[in-house]
Amino acid sequence: MLGSLPAALAVSLLAAPAGLPEPCSAMGILPPSATPRDAAGCAAVLEESCDAGRPRACAALADLVEAGTGTPADPARAESLRVRACRGGLGDACEGLAARATDPARARALREEACALGSGRACLALARAGADAARRRHLVERACDLGSGEACLEASRTAEARDLPALLDRGCRLGSGEACTRAARARAEASDPGGAASLLESACALGDREGCARLGLALLSGTGVPRSPWRGAPLLAGACDALPPEECLDAAEAHLGGTGALIEPGRSPALLEAACARGSPRACALAGRAHQEGRVVPADGARAAELYGRACEAGLPEACLDLAVLHRYGAGVPRDEARARALLDRACAAGEPEGCRLRDDPFQPEE
Repeated sequence: MLGSLPAALAVSLLAAPAGLPEPCSAMGILPPSATPRDAAGCAAVLEESCDAGRPRACAALADLVEAGTGTPADPARAESLRVRACRGGLGDACEGLAARATDPARARALREEACALGSGRACLALARAGADAARRRHLVERACDLGSGEACLEASRTAEARDLPALLDRGCRLGSGEACTRAARARAEASDPGGAASLLESACALGDREGCARLGLALLSGTGVPRSPWRGAPLLAGACDALPPEECLDAAEAHLGGTGALIEPGRSPALLEAACARGSPRACALAGRAHQEGRVVPADGARAAELYGRACEAGLPEACLDLAVLHRYGAGVPRDEARARALLDRACAAGEPEGCRLRDDPFQPEE
């Protein structure tokens, strides 16, 4: 039992060392007298607490067992622990079972039970699963009342104007970064830049990329916070494509030395297309690659060729190379070996070694 734990564990929970699994460094999971010193100790104390009838400890131990943290990974045991926690009345444990269930009927039954037991996550999942409008509204409101910031954000989308600020503030306090960002925009529109900046700090800390970008703008311009370019520039550069494309590009030109600071692989295709329209050859080439590969936008060889062509004409040899490959193999454009060779000549002459290699490659694709 817990009373027999070693004396080394009988210290304040607030003294837990850094690096412990979250359940053993957060209040409320373990009894105040128990603080383990490492992951294995965390698992052991959670097991003792679970056996003593604490459902939250059983659920927390299930997460460690599933991940193999401080104890051997064992998915079957993790499920058994969640079943114990669910039967002990912990709604979030029932939702954890539902999220892992392969049978839709079982998942729904577990979510109904979890929602009834007070799991906001389960109520929100039920709302999103196709409930009629009235029940969906009821489930979303219940989920918000049960502490789901995401549900409060969702409720705000259909709320009347008088209820919107309170819902967004509540969603922000409950951990929705997007709610914080939307609340910040409302504060800015109400001429409260200081309040907006404070909410953007919360949004960015919660991982909302638009919030980080807008916080970067506030820090760069000194709007509502002391001006801090060293902190603002990386925030804006890293998350600028979470803003509308034209706003992002305007911000880059105003604060980051031009759009070139943002044009790199992985950027939003919408941002790359907007930068291409503003005359950035590299943006055109990267947007063309996105359309060619079809991973983040639908594959469109003709659009890829058009974008590669704009970049090639602007003097980007790698774009000439990419366009040549499309023409050589007829990928989204008519197959045209003469056009391909001319483009490869151009890329080679501009110092692109792969252009020279492909131009001189004796292999030619079959008709």
